[in-house]
Amino acid sequence: MLSDDFILLHDNARPHTARKTQELLQKFKWGVWIHLTYSPDWAPSDYFLSPKFKEHLSGTSFSSDSDVKTAAENRLIG
Repeated sequence: MLSDDFILLHDNARPHTARKTQELLQKFKWGVWIHLTYSPDWAPSDYFLSPKFKEHLSGTSFSSDSDVKTAAENRLIG
């Protein structure tokens, strides 16, 4: 059996939204992330990373682009 932590990212194409597909997704208890049709510049990783960066950097002021880059690298690397 596949993991309960499986997440499907789809774009609302008909095969992805068909009743049989939706029933299987519910049966397997898989999460579904919908890729917004009008956001071609967003990569799938952006849906997870962007909110996490926003939360981590909330309320922080930066004096330069390099400060932003350093903060982002520190967040990714730890």
